[in-house]
Amino acid sequence: MSAHTPDLPARARLSESAIEAQTAALAAPLSEDPGALQPLLCFRCAGERFAVSAQDVQQVFAALPVRRVPHRDRPAFRGLVAHGGELLLVGSLERLLDLGPATPPPSPAARMIVVGPEHHGWAFQVDAVDGVVRTAASELAPAPTTLRRGLGTATRLLAQVEGEQVAVLQTEALLHGWEGAAG
Repeated sequence: MSAHTPDLPARARLSESAIEAQTAALAAPLSEDPGALQPLLCFRCAGERFAVSAQDVQQVFAALPVRRVPHRDRPAFRGLVAHGGELLLVGSLERLLDLGPATPPPSPAARMIVVGPEHHGWAFQVDAVDGVVRTAASELAPAPTTLRRGLGTATRLLAQVEGEQVAVLQTEALLHGWEGAAG
């Protein structure tokens, strides 16, 4: 055995420029694979079918009574609901997207979906949840600019789900709309 052992790459001390290069490589966004599957939570509301990114969904539960907040009468803000020991803000998807009249009384299939960041999400009531589907990113199409006013504000993509065209709603746009309505 020689007195001098060559440094192995794993034991070599990295130069500052090598550290910066590796840090930049790790911080760079991952390239989107057009064949990657996007999980979407599909649901029905006001007679139409929609989806949101399943990654943006915190929870889904049976519809509960919504309590109005005094002096907050903007149509897209419904009030508060208590679930799991937490008070959640509730928005109206129908009013935000101009889908028609306010939320009807819940049916047994009605659910509430909570989207957004943890402890800062919003709940909204839907007629039914169809479940999670996986769609290839390459199969998502941009939404046409001719969508009616309300729906167009939150729809950026369209997906084909079980032979039906589904509007994929952008969570950030929904949250922004409801936050504006709650103020």
